[in-house]
Amino acid sequence: MYCLPSEPLTTTYRPAADRASAHGIPARVVDGNDVETVRDAVALLAGRARAGEGPGLLECETYRHYGHSRADPAAYRPDGELEHWLKHDPLDLARGRLHDLGVAPDLVMAADERAARTVADAVDAAKAAPGPDPATALTDVWADGGAAWRT
Repeated sequence: MYCLPSEPLTTTYRPAADRASAHGIPARVVDGNDVETVRDAVALLAGRARAGEGPGLLECETYRHYGHSRADPAAYRPDGELEHWLKHDPLDLARGRLHDLGVAPDLVMAADERAARTVADAVDAAKAAPGPDPATALTDVWADGGAAWRT
């Protein structure tokens, strides 16, 4: 079930959060497209954990804009669903909030450029890095080829 941005983020089924209470773990469900909301929820749960109050579970509701793979055209989506969610893009929401706070557009553009440069540098570094050692391909991989672990 998808919850459109114009609606409150409420569903009857919470794949992760519904399971937390069975383990005595507090759970929060937030709009995963709102970076400030996610930051605040992470800070709250991290603060609890650091204070020795135990773990917490954070379920961030968001939307996958593309198919499951390059071969998936995502033709199963209802008309207008993707367009509606693209209006709730996390970066656009953050830029809008910065605009509303009076942050100069050139500062926002400079931040975008720094982020793009950081990503491009990381991609270049990854492509230039040596490949993995084939001798370690099966290190820390477990598979016995059977069902013995199920019994």
